[in-house]
Amino acid sequence: MIRATAICLAIAALTVTGTAPKKRLLESITVSPAMAKGAKAAYVATGKFNEPPVKVEPLHVSWYLAGPGIDPPPPYYALTGDKDKPDRCNEIAANPVEFHYTVIALAPADPKASTSGNVPYKVFHDLVIDHSKTSEGGFVAGFAKLACP
Repeated sequence: MIRATAICLAIAALTVTGTAPKKRLLESITVSPAMAKGAKAAYVATGKFNEPPVKVEPLHVSWYLAGPGIDPPPPYYALTGDKDKPDRCNEIAANPVEFHYTVIALAPADPKASTSGNVPYKVFHDLVIDHSKTSEGGFVAGFAKLACP
């Protein structure tokens, strides 16, 4: 009897609101520090979700580094599963030229999705290679800057 009542209440709620319950999704990623300079930088990703807990820090993300002298990511466009976090400049201390890099944190919008696996080419290109969007195709990216040497 209680179960039937609960089902009826759930159906009534859907009828009144016209929508299904929200699914918890990652909305944005903030990378701290936003700008680092020099040999050592400890980046942390913080996720903002649409449902509680709204803030997750540290957020497990895939890390990428883009900029001069960095080869593009491998052709299979995969998540790294929180490995290869950029934490220091290359050892070019004798070079007087300052190089600017973009640090990218990437994660699936669905917190229950795998943190490793392939990312569609266009999504990876827009979020990681071009940094032209902050979310696309079920993935969310956050960005920071790194100045070296």
